[in-house]
Amino acid sequence: TSSIPQAIFAFRQAYPDVHLTLTEITSQEVAAGLEDKTIQVGIMRPLALPDSLVVFELLNEPLVAIMRADHPLAASTEDGIYMAALAAEPFVFFPRTYGSGIYAQVLSLARAAGFSPLITQEAGEVMTIIGLVAAGLGVTVLPASYRRMRIDSVVYRNVLDPGATSAVWLVQRKDEQSPMAKAFTELLTRSVAR
Repeated sequence: TSSIPQAIFAFRQAYPDVHLTLTEITSQEVAAGLEDKTIQVGIMRPLALPDSLVVFELLNEPLVAIMRADHPLAASTEDGIYMAALAAEPFVFFPRTYGSGIYAQVLSLARAAGFSPLITQEAGEVMTIIGLVAAGLGVTVLPASYRRMRIDSVVYRNVLDPGATSAVWLVQRKDEQSPMAKAFTELLTRSVAR
């Protein structure tokens, strides 16, 4: 959501002499980087973490099913869709090995709906996943914040199943935080809480 970029902007304004290095990595890589102390603070989707790390939930957003606008389910699901309706659909999704925290969550929702998704196409980038959906290679389920990626031939439908939300966590080590890491964490959690 926009509150995280706003918090990063506010931090840079408050501490102009601090070099803030932002790197896009998977949830697994965030956890590993915190463990081996190559990063001080991480923002990630939920994933099982070691006890040495502490989590602050920044936000929780709904999940959406993404499909072509001419998909048979698109017209009948304007108010939302249950995962079970996607049981026979081919899925476009992240590879299991990618380390995305959303992978296990979507798999769990599908299993709770009585099916295991048939992932027929994999991609490591969200824009590619949505592009492959637009090309007619399947459907996908992603956090609602990706609705901002406008592609003419796709529609977004809220997933109506219980628990169909995805959290965004701020994660850090329980000990050894630098003063700047503490300041960043405090500013981010404070701005998101507003």
